Amino acid sequence: MNKLIKLGAVALFSFFVVACNKADPAADLKKLTDWQVAQTQSQMAFQQEFQQKMATQDPAQIDAAVKDFGAKVAEIQKGLDALDIKSEEIKGLKDKMKAALVLSNELVLDSVKVMQNPTEEAQKAILDKTQKVMQAQQDLVKLQSELQAKYPAK
Repeated sequence: MNKLIKLGAVALFSFFVVACNKADPAADLKKLTDWQVAQTQSQMAFQQEFQQKMATQDPAQIDAAVKDFGAKVAEIQKGLDALDIKSEEIKGLKDKMKAALVLSNELVLDSVKVMQNPTEEAQKAILDKTQKVMQAQQDLVKLQSELQAKYPAK
């Protein structure tokens, strides 16, 4: 009988360990969504400042804006990487967010280069990259909407 009780206790303990390590997609989605909302709010002011510097047409201001932009993107990526997302499904969303961020960063940097040295070929490349960014954003929004419908906020 003692063996049976010990076996039951071990099985119960194992269940709790597994349950504690099990991913909670709804909680992970909330964590990722909350992080995204916080980032959006902080980016608005930064984006306005970036656009003002770019509008000056002053090479020094543009260089400073590009450096600041790169630093901001690195900061966002670091924050995204730091999120502890256990659900594979939500990790997929996180990966799409990161990929869209990288593409957007490349688009901005390439656009600045084209502003400084506009060629027809470079402008076509920017249009192509813009299409890729827009598609990545659409895919991201679609996946996020699907996951929010599947795991509604509590």
